[in-house]
Amino acid sequence: MVSLRERKARASYSNVADGLENLSSEDEQDPEAGPSTRPSKAGSGPPNSGDEEEDQADDTSFSSGESSEFKPDSPEKKAKGKENGGGSQDERSEEDEDMEEDDLAEEDDIDDEDDIDPSLRGMSCTPVPAGSSKTKSSTKIKKVPPTRPNVSLAAPPIHGQSEISLLSLQHRAVIQASSVSLTKASNPSKNLDNERHSARERDQSRVHGPSAAPSGHQVPFETRLNGSPNNGWAGKGEVQWIDQSGPSFLRNENRRNNDWNRNVNLTFGAPWEEWRGEGWFPELFVGNEDELQEGDRGKRDNWLLRDEVRLGLDDVGRWAKEELHFLTEEEAEESYLPTPIYQNGESHITCYMGPHDRQTAQTFSIFESKPLSQTNPVVPQEGHTFFAGGPIWGMDWCPYPDSKSGDFGYEQYLAVSTLPHLDTRPHIAEKWPQSSNGSIQIWALSPSSSDIPMNGSTYNSQMTCEMVLCVNGGPAMQLKWMPLGVWDEYNISSMGQQGTKIPKIGVLAAIQLDGSISFYAVPHPRFIPRDQDHPVYVKMDKPLLRLEIPDAMAMCLDWITGTRIAVGLSNGHLAVWDIYDALRTGNSQDVLPSLYSPIAASAIRSISIGRLPPSEKQLGGEPFYVLTGSYDGSTTLLDLRDPNSPIELNKARIPCMAVKWIAQMASPALCDIDYIIQIIKTRGAHAGRSHTMSSHRGQVWDIASSDYHTMLVSAGSDGAVIMTNVNAGFYRKRRAVSPLAMHRLYEIDYSEIRDEYRIIDDILPEAQSLENATSRRPPTIAKRATHDPPTHLLKTAAWRPEIGIHKLTWNDGCGLAKAGWLASGGASGLGRVEWIEGRWRYGKAP
Repeated sequence: MVSLRERKARASYSNVADGLENLSSEDEQDPEAGPSTRPSKAGSGPPNSGDEEEDQADDTSFSSGESSEFKPDSPEKKAKGKENGGGSQDERSEEDEDMEEDDLAEEDDIDDEDDIDPSLRGMSCTPVPAGSSKTKSSTKIKKVPPTRPNVSLAAPPIHGQSEISLLSLQHRAVIQASSVSLTKASNPSKNLDNERHSARERDQSRVHGPSAAPSGHQVPFETRLNGSPNNGWAGKGEVQWIDQSGPSFLRNENRRNNDWNRNVNLTFGAPWEEWRGEGWFPELFVGNEDELQEGDRGKRDNWLLRDEVRLGLDDVGRWAKEELHFLTEEEAEESYLPTPIYQNGESHITCYMGPHDRQTAQTFSIFESKPLSQTNPVVPQEGHTFFAGGPIWGMDWCPYPDSKSGDFGYEQYLAVSTLPHLDTRPHIAEKWPQSSNGSIQIWALSPSSSDIPMNGSTYNSQMTCEMVLCVNGGPAMQLKWMPLGVWDEYNISSMGQQGTKIPKIGVLAAIQLDGSISFYAVPHPRFIPRDQDHPVYVKMDKPLLRLEIPDAMAMCLDWITGTRIAVGLSNGHLAVWDIYDALRTGNSQDVLPSLYSPIAASAIRSISIGRLPPSEKQLGGEPFYVLTGSYDGSTTLLDLRDPNSPIELNKARIPCMAVKWIAQMASPALCDIDYIIQIIKTRGAHAGRSHTMSSHRGQVWDIASSDYHTMLVSAGSDGAVIMTNVNAGFYRKRRAVSPLAMHRLYEIDYSEIRDEYRIIDDILPEAQSLENATSRRPPTIAKRATHDPPTHLLKTAAWRPEIGIHKLTWNDGCGLAKAGWLASGGASGLGRVEWIEGRWRYGKAP
């Protein structure tokens, strides 16, 4: 314990900076004038040496580590005591006792007299004149006050004793501000709350406002519809061309600001007024890059629409009817078609459909379809449910122009591929024999009559399987049409004539279980007569082109340009081919990949091309971003200009089954370990930040986005097809109070005991909190007496394979007027085609 003899005088307000007025009383300045004074140490020497020593001790006792309180045995102290000398031990003891009594009396006075001015509680540090004595005396010496400087920061003196007047104006302002911030108003003003709310909104806008959204595509133009698409049956419609030439940063800033302002009026979908774009391909640009000025790059003369592009593959894969090999229904069923045999021994499937509280059983045979208005009349919607006969794994819309489909009621064609049976379990890197059989179905979506009504509410469309391609090489696990201009011209008056060559509607790329990528020319279904109730079975003896890697198996593919293709392999490598010359010559022996680069440590499961022009001055250059997802859990972004340095965007402990490049945001979308769809921003402000879009309860099998609108759809092993809006995910505030907004288009269930399915499609939109969406099991809250969380929030990988939805695809190849058609299918063999169009929040476009 520190001795009381070492205690020093308390600092008082008279110890302020030099230049302030000394308001201490004369009694305080007199050493003998009260209990607050301290007797000086007795001894010989100069009269004021003790004061100087005490002043020095006061200066160090509160701030310096050399005080005797911390170093009681310091040799410096002892030396000073010897030098001062004077006084016996008894005298010093008596003085110490007097000092202790004075200190105790002073503390008692402080406790009893709360109204004493704080400036009078401490010892004055005013220097004593040289002629004064340190001995006890009753003589009072009047001190001369210090000279007031000309310039002082102290406030002018006021009447009465107030210590606040001794402080500078700056210190007084700080005290006033702290008292306001630390004191809560009893009745807070509403204006104050509004101001705080506005300030918080401004801060959120800076972090999560328009600047947080990616810059998007770099194409200097947009296309929009001038009228309603009428549920996809209005034909091509009038397309408005919007020139957006100029600096790219201004164009992107304007686009982000417009999206931010209009986002508050959007629901989960995107109304047709919001559909825009053309889906950039290098073949669309026909201008001269070297001569174009910045203000002329978006002019209509320098660009083509998708249905105007021709690749020069006319008459390639075009045969006369006599050259085609047709099969009977019995031959096709025996060797090529899937075999839908279930537990009850029937070849049809039973599914309960309709309103969730009064569903009815519907039976589907192979190649049978039923309109959605019939299966669920409570929710009128344009679309169909069809049965392909086996688990659906491949599905894609044919990019056929309206100028040609208008001759047949604006028909649209959908290619579908299946496995032979649900029990078929292909293995990675296990190639099937090349003699294995498979089939590809061509379905036609068309109006029921040639008279197309003006009002879209009276449509009565139909969906039929027009053709089945019987192929060798095993079933196809993925299908992709060539995206641009490979259809054939025709003369409709020559239909049915002898020797007339049948035009093709496109070239279809298929990844088959023999490990190859095969390309098939698909003849026009309307030029081949068929039975009214059965499709036409065409045996494709050999494909136009077949690509294969000897020591690897093709797993997935996507088109880089109209004739350049990227393929993910089972050994973790990426291969790129240019097939234009090989298609024209029909020689596939010398076709070697132009790129063969390692990407992952295991098989590549999914792939998507980031279609962006290299720069503003290279609008005709080829895209270079390749997005891949692998079985080792990695999601990789590869720049084809530097293929040896892939960028790992995400790493998880489960396979990455689905990735997708979002054209409107120029950003990749993927599924993480919690089965959440996320979009990662790759450039600009906050690059690398992920934005949550939607959440599944099981593994995500596929993600689909469109080149024309911002509706993002995902399908998973939980049997759900979920839609959200890309803009809603980016512009949603990243706070726990901002939930995820999603819409389940439909959900499928399966009963193992009854061997029956159920589809529910009258589900209202929902909102999930981030806590529930980002965790596999939401935490329980004891104080709310909640036990197990709702089953619709639990996440698991143990879903029955019968309910999985494997494939999704938007109709991107037929222009803006057809961009609302969505096709989906899964393990049950049931497929669904529906028209999706968003609505404005208040029923009217802003």
